[in-house]
Amino acid sequence: MAACFEGGLGRPIFALAGLALAGVVAGCQAPGPSWGTGAVVETGPFDSVSETVVGIPAPTAGPRVFQCSGPWAPTTTEVNLIADFGAQAITRADVQEPDGSTGPGSVLLAGDPKLRVDIAWADGLGYTVPTRAAFTEESAWSVAGVRIGSSLADVERANGRPFRIQGFGGTAGGVVVDWQKGALANMPGPCRLGVQFALTADASNAAQARVSGPKTVLSSDPNIRALKPIVGLFWVNYRW
Repeated sequence: MAACFEGGLGRPIFALAGLALAGVVAGCQAPGPSWGTGAVVETGPFDSVSETVVGIPAPTAGPRVFQCSGPWAPTTTEVNLIADFGAQAITRADVQEPDGSTGPGSVLLAGDPKLRVDIAWADGLGYTVPTRAAFTEESAWSVAGVRIGSSLADVERANGRPFRIQGFGGTAGGVVVDWQKGALANMPGPCRLGVQFALTADASNAAQARVSGPKTVLSSDPNIRALKPIVGLFWVNYRW
């Protein structure tokens, strides 16, 4: 049985695949804030077709999967985001760009840290050509199996092999600097995942010193594994 969504928000609702289609369908069964209506078209045996009109709920704090497609495709614009999510969900603000500076951006659900997404644009006048999507320290989003709180083992599993991390300390401490040709180095679309690990407050100074400073550490190194760092931040840069 095949299913798709049509209508309601100015663009095909199947563009919301990046927001976890299963969660959207399940959410249609309960009342709540809505992003509009759509039609579920199902094809059954002997090419029979049935259509059901459903509400498209506003997102909740449940898991959301970010992909460089649909609403977040490299061809997206602020106009497209407004069409997909509604004008009330998109605001403008200065956001961080890939080089660390700030510039004009579009923000999805600015008041909800679990679902907020900051989008930086190469064209800050037309709000087109996305360069970076950033998430908060409380984000409920995930990218390629990586989310806030993921362990070293979780990220190694998603990558398919160990990777190299910048030594802790300073603003770039704990950032993954080389995925070692793993799966996370080759995300679909012109996108590159960025991850920064954080240490827990109970990590001893002596243990931290062994993996800190101007050096890189392999994620399989026993010294860093003993500290049990977790993902504290992640982001996606669009590669052009």
